[in-house]
Amino acid sequence: MHCKKVLIFSLYFLLYSQILQAGKNNFPESPDLPLIEQGFLFAQLKQGDNREGTIISLQKAGYLGYRELSSNLIKSPVRWDGHAYELTCKYDEKEGLELCLIQGEAGWQDFFYEDVMRPQWESLRKRVSRKYGLPASSREFPEYYEVPLNDKGGVVTDQWVLDDRTILLSVLSYSQQDCCTRQVLDFSCCILLIQPK
Repeated sequence: MHCKKVLIFSLYFLLYSQILQAGKNNFPESPDLPLIEQGFLFAQLKQGDNREGTIISLQKAGYLGYRELSSNLIKSPVRWDGHAYELTCKYDEKEGLELCLIQGEAGWQDFFYEDVMRPQWESLRKRVSRKYGLPASSREFPEYYEVPLNDKGGVVTDQWVLDDRTILLSVLSYSQQDCCTRQVLDFSCCILLIQPK
């Protein structure tokens, strides 16, 4: 009987340790934002780069760059401070790379806004401030009810005005049909817009 209890305890312990290990973020951190002197908007990307050049530049800088087939945009996962973000590069057919947008995870659950999105927002704010200094304008993290639903700009919380670019940190809320349940849910996320001048 004692051996059976030890065996069951050992199995529970092994299962519990595997669950804890699976929950840890073992992905490597992405490279930091570039210095202003380097002349790059993000990674090794410059205004006017074409799509193919962007993929090569992202991969040289340590990112996984790929073309999203449905939108023809260049995207890449970004991992900073243990948080998952997604880089999206927008293009003009004649002018090339127009802007870079880094979006945090989007979620609709009750806990998501404060427990997941707020730490992502804080991480982005600290990262940009460490690299480029304090923002020209800033406000506190908004309450959920202060974020207008389906407003493409959301609530801009921080703005950095640099010589060659403007960087905006925003909080968005939008309605979207959930792919699994087919319910229309209100999602929220934070975004960092890097717009060359």
